[in-house]
Amino acid sequence: MKRQLIKIAVIFVIFLTCSMFYFQWSVREAEKKDQYEEPLFQNNIVIKGIIDVISDSGNHCFNIIYLKSFKSTAHYFNPFRKNTYPYAINGRNCEIYSWACVHDVERGDSIIIDSNKRSFLIIKKDTVNNLRKDLSFVDGELNYIKEHSKLKF
Repeated sequence: MKRQLIKIAVIFVIFLTCSMFYFQWSVREAEKKDQYEEPLFQNNIVIKGIIDVISDSGNHCFNIIYLKSFKSTAHYFNPFRKNTYPYAINGRNCEIYSWACVHDVERGDSIIIDSNKRSFLIIKKDTVNNLRKDLSFVDGELNYIKEHSKLKF
């Protein structure tokens, strides 16, 4: 009985130690990624618009949000050149590549994106409960974006 308790205690200590090292490694990797990405967001693009259509990928809340009646500081932005950016603009058309869950956004809600601040604000049309998210790259969903994008560059 005593040997079993010692085995369990040793396994538990090993598990905690490994978990601690994994957590520290994850934090360092996230900081490295942030240092790499931060300058790429400094492009002075601000987008304000109304959600028209939401294309849900079915993968952990990833979707493409198509805007209507939008205003932007840029008339053209092609994310496919670097395969990383969270939005695309081509003339009168704009899409946002987002991790906002479909139950959090709906047609008619307003969106404000400030790339320099990496902020993504969804202003709900029916409530005062707005949703603020961080703007991030979506490199893991490029196939879905390429298949469902309405913008052709």
